[in-house]
Amino acid sequence: MSKTAAETSHHTDGTDSTETSNVNNNDDATSVNPPHYLMWFRRDLRVHDNTALAALCEQANADNASVSAIYFVTPEQWQAHDMSLTQLDHIARTLPILAKSLQTQLNIHLTVQVCSSFSDCVEALLGICSANQISTVMANHEYEGNEIKRDQQLTKQLANNDIEFVRWHDQCILPPQTITTNDDSMYQVFTPFYKKWRHTLDVSTMQMHEASAISGNTKVKLEISHASATIKNLERLSKEVVEDYQKTLQNTGLLEHINIDTQLEHARAAYPAGEDAACQRLEDFITDDIDNYDMSRDVPSLHATSQLSAYLTIGTISPRLCYLQATLQLDKALEKLHGNDSDNNDINRWISELAWRDFYRHVLDYKPELIHHKAYKEETDTKVSWSYDEDNFKSWCTGKTGVPLVDAAMRCLNTTGFMHNRLRMVTAMFLTKDLLIDWRLGERYFMQQLIDGDFASNNGGWQWSASTGTDSAPYFRIMNPFSQAKTHDTDAEFIKTWLPELKAIPTTILHSEDKMRQALAKGGKFADIDYPLPMVEHKAARQLAIAEFKK
Repeated sequence: MSKTAAETSHHTDGTDSTETSNVNNNDDATSVNPPHYLMWFRRDLRVHDNTALAALCEQANADNASVSAIYFVTPEQWQAHDMSLTQLDHIARTLPILAKSLQTQLNIHLTVQVCSSFSDCVEALLGICSANQISTVMANHEYEGNEIKRDQQLTKQLANNDIEFVRWHDQCILPPQTITTNDDSMYQVFTPFYKKWRHTLDVSTMQMHEASAISGNTKVKLEISHASATIKNLERLSKEVVEDYQKTLQNTGLLEHINIDTQLEHARAAYPAGEDAACQRLEDFITDDIDNYDMSRDVPSLHATSQLSAYLTIGTISPRLCYLQATLQLDKALEKLHGNDSDNNDINRWISELAWRDFYRHVLDYKPELIHHKAYKEETDTKVSWSYDEDNFKSWCTGKTGVPLVDAAMRCLNTTGFMHNRLRMVTAMFLTKDLLIDWRLGERYFMQQLIDGDFASNNGGWQWSASTGTDSAPYFRIMNPFSQAKTHDTDAEFIKTWLPELKAIPTTILHSEDKMRQALAKGGKFADIDYPLPMVEHKAARQLAIAEFKK
């Protein structure tokens, strides 16, 4: 199959960027049964531009092999990783759609099996390979610690059985270790990383990985007990998995402050499942919003961002497709300007957001200890006397801090499973700087609620806000949530949507901490409104945080 520059840019010897266990030549010319290959889906729930799937189909057609596909639902492992119910539900809604697409487009049958943990997946996969005479397994790389250990363990086990296990880089536009400094080290700052990332893509040819249908493969199915093999059974299993996960989270108290039925309803309406829905979302964004992205992206009431993060997280759309469509739009924009303007801020700004997504995955690959709650800048993190005040943290979680923009953002998150990117920065900085609460608590809470919860990006964003990460905000750069509201929610439209109790209060008061305190205090004009006073005085909290970080 054709390789993108992402896969070959740093392999001057012509090798590709896969990792394999012991190679099996599959010299079965005299064998009665044709070879049988297995596609293992993970966070790549799509047919279009799926690197491993395309490679497996190409090899299978060349070897006259049959192909099957497997997906493991791992609820206990996902709970340990703080996966939100809305994200699990998104996956569950996507699986039947993926199964149908695989059958109709590629003649491949998808089987879904429930395994509690990753270690159970390894055992299950070994049994599947043995029972179904699988000689080759392909999958796309995952970069988190438990996932890496799982794949390393499986590589050894399959090698002992002369089974080939091939992994492909697919989550990033340009894979980890392809964008490095002149001395082959990881960039510590985003801007030079981005410049080299853009240059590498500008001088390369971006190619999509298209899978070919497997001829004569329609009736090939895996022999697995206790697994869903039909679309109808898969739909039933998906529903049961969501219901069981919801009960588990409720029993642990993780949904104590959440109206989970409302959250699920919002998420399902906002994020219809499947690859077609994701591609339509991309097309709509390119057509309607990308040309105004640079300005409108920071206004939460406009809904002008791409809304693709939930799809990118579970892999129902390819990041390369996003980049390709954006660059095509950029070319059209330049053509209209007759080539006189080489800088379209709107489209380039969105492309830079795709680069940030790559950057945080590269950082995780470079510094895998981040998965174990370690800060990128440990020398800073360990010297800060982080607070663990449970009441303050609960006020933040439930949107009862007395700071309108922060509270509106948190209530939006708790109701919809999503939060606008600008608001993620504001709420994270309020928690870590105004309240000096350990960033890990906020990082975990976001993962537990976000439909687009993604470890690399979430961790990178939180450590940026807490000034403990790579390319993080300087410790003295502390967002004033009232100023942020005045700039990005000028008419308080977002605030009043999520805090209806404040609808009667003029915007000029909502955007001023002093005026808010006066208006809500005893004897104030709005003292009868059920809304708390700001829990901290921002100016004083800022000075305290700066003093703490100066240590």
